[in-house]
Amino acid sequence: MNGRQAPADEFRVELTAPDGSVWAWGPEDAEQSVRGNAEHFCLLVTQRAHRDDLDLVASGDDANEWLSLAQAFAGPSGGGREAGSR
Repeated sequence: MNGRQAPADEFRVELTAPDGSVWAWGPEDAEQSVRGNAEHFCLLVTQRAHRDDLDLVASGDDANEWLSLAQAFAGPSGGGREAGSR
């Protein structure tokens, strides 16, 4: 993604659905993880809100970098939203 090598470590993603259930992917013991609200994740990857304004937590350097680059559309990464703009 964005000219970077894929991380070697496995990731865990846990998103809380609107009904309170948890959507989860990846091994539970993964050192790299992203956790938070599913709607907030969608707002982030569609660049509708800034990461600092959302309930999302990345654990691990690769997960933190990935969350900063994540986007749900093709093409080069955009500038995103500024913090506090939501």
